[in-house]
Amino acid sequence: SLNCQGTDGQGGITATPCGACQACTDIDADRFIDYTELDAASNRGIDDVQSLLEQAAYKPVQGRFKVFMIDEVHMLSTSSFNALLKTLEEPPPHVKFLLATTDPQKLPIMVLSRCLQFNLKNMPAEQVAGHLRHVLTSETIAFAEASLWQLGRAAKGSMRDALSLTDQAIAFGGGQLKEESVKHMLGSADRTYVFQLIEALAHGDGKSVVAISETLRLHGLNSASTLEDMSSVLQRMAVLQAVGNSPEADSTDPEAADITRLAGLMPADETQLLYSLCIHGRQELGLAPDEYAALTMVLLRLLAFKPKSLSDAASGSQIASAPAEKKT
Repeated sequence: SLNCQGTDGQGGITATPCGACQACTDIDADRFIDYTELDAASNRGIDDVQSLLEQAAYKPVQGRFKVFMIDEVHMLSTSSFNALLKTLEEPPPHVKFLLATTDPQKLPIMVLSRCLQFNLKNMPAEQVAGHLRHVLTSETIAFAEASLWQLGRAAKGSMRDALSLTDQAIAFGGGQLKEESVKHMLGSADRTYVFQLIEALAHGDGKSVVAISETLRLHGLNSASTLEDMSSVLQRMAVLQAVGNSPEADSTDPEAADITRLAGLMPADETQLLYSLCIHGRQELGLAPDEYAALTMVLLRLLAFKPKSLSDAASGSQIASAPAEKKT
């Protein structure tokens, strides 16, 4: 963007680099002499920064600007930040610094105050799935729609992680993305079990809850992942119960119908309670001698503290209408 010259060689700074000029092709091939990248996680000393600043004193040879990218900049030592500060405060007109970090709170205030900040947000699962769909279609790789949503959720908002997981899943699945192979690779619980658990809890069926928990143990599925998936489903159920169907909901979501059905089975207060139990139960798994026993106890806890429901009220009215015993 800073050094693109355009296809005619007359272009200026642009948000949409052409990708075809000499500067663009050299940057893509990692042979652009005026671009320097420093990994601050492994080069955090003052000598590394001073070497960078020595290069900044010279004008660019090939491009419009000398561009210095410092990755994980929060890892620099205090002395390195002090050495960098003067140049950041009054940078030469031919120099641009790009500071990238996953933890901006660790940057000194004096550095932050001299920078223009761009805060990158996590990408929602539906956006990740949509981009993966575009990439796989362009690469003519067969995929199952449900597998894209699994990868989108597993990436936790990072497109880079999603692409990395997709590469692994393609290799794991023998050149294509299958729902079952992605589940096995991620080690995540089958969402069918999650829906069955929530439905059993909605009906107060403790026997089925224990049976499904035992099935998860026999298949070696992760208890923490099960509770995380349940929390995700319950959160979407709570939104449905509060505001109904969202107009911007993704119609390609394969779980939308199941979540809508479960939202109609469970009262809103029970959904909130179960969500809270799943979130707190996730933290208790490491304290229990057996994580599957801990999972079962977390699930059965809802039945022990189940809120009053319509069925409870109905049974109560039947008891109240029974003939009273005569006093003697």
